[in-house]
Amino acid sequence: MAKAAFTPVRDPLTDALREARQAEAAHFDASLELRDSKSLRLQILKDELMPTVQASTEAKEMFDLTLLPGDPPKLWVDLISYVVMEPDHRTYRFLQDRQDRREILFESIDREQTAAAIRRHMAHRLVAKERQSAASPQASPQPGYSSAALILAWVSGFAFGALALVAGAIYTGILKY
Repeated sequence: MAKAAFTPVRDPLTDALREARQAEAAHFDASLELRDSKSLRLQILKDELMPTVQASTEAKEMFDLTLLPGDPPKLWVDLISYVVMEPDHRTYRFLQDRQDRREILFESIDREQTAAAIRRHMAHRLVAKERQSAASPQASPQPGYSSAALILAWVSGFAFGALALVAGAIYTGILKY
């Protein structure tokens, strides 16, 4: 007697789930590649700007150039300004956070133009800091004490204390004069 061939029954929901999972995996892979591409572009921009910051001690103190991963990754220039790759993965968008809004300072596909805009921003921030420090009154130096003056004060205080003890002892009759 011959065996009948078994044909599995295909469930349309199982096929749809498999297709949905494959599409989700492809989308996840694409989004990871896109985020990696954004991070790499921002890293290249950071590497291009780093010599500008390293050339000046004032710039080193004021600008961070820190690349933070995330969605989207951000290249922080200072505490309130950063670059993101938006609205697509090829466009550099230079933003500044204000108290009540976020302002787009510059946007371009060209990395060199973006780096030049960031350098101009840095220069303007440094000039504003210089102007602010020049306008504020300089703190007058407070007089300090020399080591000799401190030693003299300690010795005279010790001598005055010893003399006060001797005078107190004579007054109470512990010492006879």
